[in-house]
Amino acid sequence: MSSPRVTVQTQAVLAAFLDRLDDAEELWGFELSKASGLAAGTIYPILARLTAAGWVTDRWEDPEVAHAQKRPPRRYYRLTVQGRARAVHTLAQTAPARAGLARLLRTRPDGEAGGGAV
Repeated sequence: MSSPRVTVQTQAVLAAFLDRLDDAEELWGFELSKASGLAAGTIYPILARLTAAGWVTDRWEDPEVAHAQKRPPRRYYRLTVQGRARAVHTLAQTAPARAGLARLLRTRPDGEAGGGAV
């Protein structure tokens, strides 16, 4: 299993999976977009990389189900067992950097961005 490039955005997708899934659940792209806070144009390339790396599997919903609900079929995504383990490991390794970034981005009491000059 190869390792995809793990950007801050990829970390957000992995965190969304881990926050929203148990071993039997799947999420469709729009749910992942909302949970991660990323736009579709950002999330789908990440999902493609994670799928190519074997961290995620995907499947299309039965078109008859979608047709009955008068909407297009959804593509569902699920972390693989190995992908889940890699996501947990990756997020644990990057937690200090994410915490530092969060400290830099915190707002001051007056509502303006904090963190000092760069």
